[in-house]
Amino acid sequence: MERHILAISGGGFSENTPFIDEYLLKICRKQGPIKIAFIGTASNDAPGYIDKFYEAFRAEEPSHLTSKDFESPAIQEVVNALDIVYVGGGNTHSMLEIWRRTGFDVVLKNAYQNGVILAGISAGAMCWFETCFSESEAGYEEFQGLGIVKGSLCPHYNEESRRLAFDAWASSRKGSPIYALRDNENLHFVNEELLAKITTPYK
Repeated sequence: MERHILAISGGGFSENTPFIDEYLLKICRKQGPIKIAFIGTASNDAPGYIDKFYEAFRAEEPSHLTSKDFESPAIQEVVNALDIVYVGGGNTHSMLEIWRRTGFDVVLKNAYQNGVILAGISAGAMCWFETCFSESEAGYEEFQGLGIVKGSLCPHYNEESRRLAFDAWASSRKGSPIYALRDNENLHFVNEELLAKITTPYK
């Protein structure tokens, strides 16, 4: 069984640039509506963000899971029944803390091993990697990701302040894959190996 991860730096439904979302649906190769769920933990389950997701994927079988849902005894079965999990952007560190506190990090890893496609933008892109380096109240900080994919990812690399901070941090990390993506660049991993870098007509 193939395992897929799509790491999206920018664009997608939240920016009304659907190219990369169309690519994501094609990965599924499924006849009929695709069961796709949005995880908006990083944005505190912002209603407007969730609404945009439903509008973009209205032709499929969209749903969403909030932090409260993570505590359901049936959450593993619910996620395993999906075709795609789509994680939104926002505060990566806070999102990962909530996932670990509720055990949702393990739920996602189990679902991935069962063939559920993992996708996400910005925070939802970097979280799959071993190490994250992102904004905090004190500036930028290093923290542990889910560790499904080796190395680290920097989305929005076109932003000068982020690029300078990330480059300085990454310069001391030897022997670990480092990926830096501008807002029109995305990575498709199959079985934890990089299959393709997709450049989209975004910005």
